Amino acid sequence: MELKSIPYGNSRIDFSLKRNDRKTLGIKVYPDGSTVVTAPIETPYEKVTEKVKSKAQWIDKQRDFFMFFEPRTKEKIYESGESHLYLGKNYRLKITESNNNSVKLKGGYILIEIKDKHNKKLIEKELKKWYKSKAIIHFQNIFDNRLGLAKDLSDKETSLKYEWLNNRWGSCFKNGTISLNLELIKSPKECVDYVIVHEMCHLVHHNHSNKFYKLLDKKLPKWRDSKDKLERLLA
Repeated sequence: MELKSIPYGNSRIDFSLKRNDRKTLGIKVYPDGSTVVTAPIETPYEKVTEKVKSKAQWIDKQRDFFMFFEPRTKEKIYESGESHLYLGKNYRLKITESNNNSVKLKGGYILIEIKDKHNKKLIEKELKKWYKSKAIIHFQNIFDNRLGLAKDLSDKETSLKYEWLNNRWGSCFKNGTISLNLELIKSPKECVDYVIVHEMCHLVHHNHSNKFYKLLDKKLPKWRDSKDKLERLLA
């Protein structure tokens, strides 16, 4: 099989090309995210790329489908091609060596430039730093949009902080401070909003009593959908 890659929008589609005596051209996406194109021996390469481009959206959907069912507890190895979540979508790492360390999002990739691409700890550190920078922006915007709710629920001055937590999505302290798990930046914004509203309801009820859930039902009627989505993505 030949390894091929073609441009698609701001990213690329990588695939393996296999030729045999079949009559039609076929494309298959496997659970590991790899794509194999099987084509008749005499098919021009231009027709192969044309077919792949016409199926690009389907290929992305198939990859996302399989990635969705990957175990979230799987240990990351921080190598090019590995999938990582950001705001509920899967992106593949593309790691290159550079004199300066940087992380940015482009197309379907998280591009990491690093001084030593074999230094997994450094790659993880830079990626987490990037996640935190994005979380500060998105978490604060969502929190600011919910400040009216916090003021309706309590006279306390509510503030937000962020940290990496191991066993909970957020916390609400008696002084009005709400802490969010930075891991939430990997989930859709609606899930972050759910956690913020959940913690704001603790400004009134510092427990998970029936009164707490009645208040949560009132302030965010579809919270169970967001909770379910969060747990399926990041459990």
